[in-house]
Amino acid sequence: MDIAFLLGLLFRWLHILAAIVAVGGTVFARFVVLPTLNEWPAEERARLHAALRARWSKIIQAAIAFLLVSGLYNIAVTSIKYTVPAWYNPLFGVKFLLAMIIFAVASLLIGKTPLADQVRRNAPFWLNLNIALAVLVVCISGILRTADKVPKQPVQAEMPVSGPATP
Repeated sequence: MDIAFLLGLLFRWLHILAAIVAVGGTVFARFVVLPTLNEWPAEERARLHAALRARWSKIIQAAIAFLLVSGLYNIAVTSIKYTVPAWYNPLFGVKFLLAMIIFAVASLLIGKTPLADQVRRNAPFWLNLNIALAVLVVCISGILRTADKVPKQPVQAEMPVSGPATP
């Protein structure tokens, strides 16, 4: 096994695991945490929500970082090594834009700014949006993964042509 293969495998694992954690945590927050918090008195709910947010924010920040680094690595390697169908890069662009929206919403939901407080007032809507967008990103990823990629041929240096030998 060469280092490029191992590095590619590592970045693929990082990408998939970060996505699993971020999306799974979002589903858990929307369908378990929020309904449970709504059953608590307002003061206790606010205190618990702040504690959960403080811990979750570190995980989300790490997941976003891993997704960005590994995703950019993966698309760079794909661009260097393969010729892809004409629709591949535009579809990747859509995936990347949707991911940026997901990251922005997730950051607002864990943030400490007045805008973040305002977004959290309608947390179910924003969590539902992020879940729907994440499903769409996963579906796009499946299409991109199965696209016909043709390995690029390595560029070979031309051999110098020598003229007739002179005595």
